[in-house]
Amino acid sequence: MQKLQDLLQRWQQRGVYTRLFIPIFVLIVIVSGLRYYLMIDGEVRDARQRQSTELRHSVHYLIPALSSLSEQANTPAIRNLLAQEVASSPAIWRISWQYRQQEIQQQDEVPPASAVPAWFVRYLSLPAESVATEVKLPDGEVALLRLDSSADNEHLHIWQKVMSQAKISVSIIFTIYFLLGLILRANARSLHKLAEASDKFKKGQHTIRMAVTGTAEARALALTFNSMATEVQALLLTLQRSQRANSEQLHFTWQLLHALPIPIFFQDQHGICQRINRAWEELFALSAIDVVGRPMPVLALHASKRPPQENGHDKLVMEMQIQANGKILDVIYYQASFTNVEGQATGSIGALIDISERNQAQATLAAENERVETTLASIGDAVISTDVHGRILMLNKVAQQICGWSRKEAQAHALTEVFSLGDEQQHQQLAGFLQKICQSSDILQANNQSLHARGGQRFTVDYTAAPIRQKNGKVMGCVLVFRDVSEKQQLMQQLSWQAGHDVLTGLENRAALNERFSAAIQAARTQKKWLAVCLLDLDHFQAINQSHGQEFANKLLQQVARRLENSTASEHHVARLGGDEFVVLLQNQRDVAGVELNLALLLAELAQPYQIEQHSISLSASIGVAIYPRDDVNADTLLRCADQAMYQAKLNGRNQFHLFDAEQDQQLRTHHNQRTRIRQALQQGEMRLYFQPKVNMRQGRITGMEALLRWQHPEQGIVGPLHFLPLIEHTDLIIDVGDWVLHQAMAQLRAWNESHADWVISVNIAARHFQCKDFVARLRGILAAYPDVAPEKLEIEILESAAIQDIGYVREVMLACQQIGVSFALDDFGTGYSSLSYLKRLPADTLKIDQSFVRDMLEDKDDLAVISAIIGLASAFKRSVIAEGVETAEHGVALMRLGCDLAQGYGIARPMPAAHIAAWAKIYVPPVIWGHGKNLEWESA
Repeated sequence: MQKLQDLLQRWQQRGVYTRLFIPIFVLIVIVSGLRYYLMIDGEVRDARQRQSTELRHSVHYLIPALSSLSEQANTPAIRNLLAQEVASSPAIWRISWQYRQQEIQQQDEVPPASAVPAWFVRYLSLPAESVATEVKLPDGEVALLRLDSSADNEHLHIWQKVMSQAKISVSIIFTIYFLLGLILRANARSLHKLAEASDKFKKGQHTIRMAVTGTAEARALALTFNSMATEVQALLLTLQRSQRANSEQLHFTWQLLHALPIPIFFQDQHGICQRINRAWEELFALSAIDVVGRPMPVLALHASKRPPQENGHDKLVMEMQIQANGKILDVIYYQASFTNVEGQATGSIGALIDISERNQAQATLAAENERVETTLASIGDAVISTDVHGRILMLNKVAQQICGWSRKEAQAHALTEVFSLGDEQQHQQLAGFLQKICQSSDILQANNQSLHARGGQRFTVDYTAAPIRQKNGKVMGCVLVFRDVSEKQQLMQQLSWQAGHDVLTGLENRAALNERFSAAIQAARTQKKWLAVCLLDLDHFQAINQSHGQEFANKLLQQVARRLENSTASEHHVARLGGDEFVVLLQNQRDVAGVELNLALLLAELAQPYQIEQHSISLSASIGVAIYPRDDVNADTLLRCADQAMYQAKLNGRNQFHLFDAEQDQQLRTHHNQRTRIRQALQQGEMRLYFQPKVNMRQGRITGMEALLRWQHPEQGIVGPLHFLPLIEHTDLIIDVGDWVLHQAMAQLRAWNESHADWVISVNIAARHFQCKDFVARLRGILAAYPDVAPEKLEIEILESAAIQDIGYVREVMLACQQIGVSFALDDFGTGYSSLSYLKRLPADTLKIDQSFVRDMLEDKDDLAVISAIIGLASAFKRSVIAEGVETAEHGVALMRLGCDLAQGYGIARPMPAAHIAAWAKIYVPPVIWGHGKNLEWESA
């Protein structure tokens, strides 16, 4: 017991660092044990999950294959299949297939003796798993599939990982203790040297100094001791010199008082004057002989409005007015007691400071400040001024309201404390500007900064900070002017959000889906996995809309959107294309079975009853699926393939999904004979151009025509473009058709050149035609064939999907054509997949609102919101905007109120041959309501 106490006492006498060795060791052991426990536990869970997953995947793979082979009674093939599965799956040890009173079994070879200790295997408690599944064969019999796994590989994997981590832990512990030993050794040597130097200094060796060597701490300790020793030595020398200087100090002090321009007097405890200096004599025109030895006269004519400031019984400071040499002066009177060497009070000393000129200057400055503050209070911007140290001097009312500080509260506080920016980098930039304000003439400006007010509110502000200079250029402080732009910022964010999201459901829209498509395709290409593009359409949704109303249908769409979001993992994406169509992108898919499982779960979730307005309604969906890279590598094509598959799902009975079949689709879409017939029609002159007028509704003026292609079929009559253009849009024939349309449009412009000089013809150009490498050269050649027609008369319309396939090349082509004089319009805007970034990069002159939004805008609030957002985007990006699909005069009034004056549609005129245009233009009269649209009353969404 005594030895233990002695050992404990010696341990307590050691230094703090030495005693820390044992707690550090204990802490390392505890942390390492907990770490290895958690690591082993996590590895065991992962191993169990891998076993279960491998067994489940093998079951899903083997059941259909074994059923087919068993029906054929192909025993060798069954054995071969089971052997291949055992060989390819490390976790499976044995597979047994029992059917028709026979059992076929395949198992792996017995593994060699494991290098894993038995105690570790017992600790892991990772048993092998088995799965037995009954399978109903086509002939009605029941077979049994049994799979047994082996855990040896998992035991070895975990043991190797533990051993590698153990080696790392031992290396780390050794390194820690080695470094601690070096630190303790250096610390002990430094303390020993300090003790020796201190002992010598106590014995009178005041010149002793420590050598500045060793570690940074040792050098700092030596420097501190040397500095202290130097100061003590200097103090001793100073005391010796001060004794010699005191004899001269008294004489010098009185000479100094005489030299000061401040009037000073001395009086004893009874108020008898002892001495006055020359400044006192000059102020009152008196000599010392007339005053010394007599009571001090009363000085104050008028007491100051500010009460005297006393500091105990020793000092008095007050403002007063005195009369001297016939003048009334404003002065500050200072009085303080003085003592003898024993500390006893023997009298007081007084002084007068003339502040007459200062008071006059302050009055002038106060009046000037009042004018400045009145001016600052009347402006709409917030203003803060500081001194050269960045401390607040003034805030106007706007600044006080935004920052939440009153002027009195903010004074003497740092500007960065009152004007607190949320961005740390901007906060530091403002602080650095204030620190260098005297050395720099720069002006600091920043926009869209987050300002944290005192009350917790946050504002978005634009601010400018600049130095305040006197006439001589000296910096007196800083002025900061800022304004609240929160409302503007929120409006921009709302517009940005609306541009990429569906207003009704909150899901991403077509514009945002394109960016998701690109990222998802790139991820699938990089990870070498599948991307399933699922186009979902609600079955019989129109019937529900008609029977229950628009509001009921909108609530149903919102619930469908929430279910789609909740049913898909975070790595997947959901978007609404419009109406009752949704898109789901399933990423990281490994096989068709995984895709089908996800789709089955999704259909089951959507089929659950919906509770809306105390009604329970059931709804199913049809899903078409295209898979990248199996079907195509293009986003538009994948979506189109999914749409065709969805249509097939509806034909098959709805409430199901259908995977796109590329071979079948190729057979359906590839009609060589039809393409040959279309080429013949072009060569034989069967193609026609129809023209649909465009008007400025507000001015009641025809602005131009859109050229629309028709086929004058010998047997079928006039055929619309949707019946033949889709067959050739991905072939070079579409280029020939596009060139023919451009030639015909230029020829028609030449015919209209004299009678309708201000008309512009718009021509739709297909994506393949526009993206061909010689498009600009072809266009130059066509324009050169009509030198009497200005290129400005031609406008090219391209779809958003055509623009975003290769946006860099498209931008170059558009800029080259615009240099010629040709203008551009983005057709069907709002239905594609473009984003705000694409709209910013594409130099289109006009945005064309798709007729699908215009047609129902008076009844559908969503369509009205989309049109309003598109018009807002066009205004923000300085683009013109035109609406197609105007079917009634009321549509035109609504569009004009939203800011869109240009329109076309059946409400104005249907497409017609060129020969009918002149007669129509002569009799065209715009609706009367367009001239007085502002007086109509209609309910906005």
